[in-house]
Amino acid sequence: MKSLFLAIAVAMLCAGCATSVGNVAMKEQSAESINAQITEGKTTKAEIQSTLGSPSKVSFNEMGVEQWTYEYARSTPKAINFVPIVSAFARGADVHKKQLLILFDDAGRVKKFTFSDSVDELKAGLLG
Repeated sequence: MKSLFLAIAVAMLCAGCATSVGNVAMKEQSAESINAQITEGKTTKAEIQSTLGSPSKVSFNEMGVEQWTYEYARSTPKAINFVPIVSAFARGADVHKKQLLILFDDAGRVKKFTFSDSVDELKAGLLG
């Protein structure tokens, strides 16, 4: 019973330390939801901004095409980070990243877009 309580306490502690950055609207997005919301040649900048809010970055590529980037990342520390002494040797975090890159044509409609959803592991410490 004590070990179950300890496991639950550690899980709650770790979950409470998770941090996120970027566009909050991207948090719940998936490839399926993005594909349902965006149609190449049809969806406009105003529709994108209405659905997802302001992009994280607006730029122009080498051909002068406007591109919007939406990004979201959530980092959750590993439980080992909270173990004294051990964390000096091995610590890390799981990082869940989502990115949407949209290219627009001259009329302000979506020309192309790509969505990625990945989970990476960060390692640190003397053994990381």
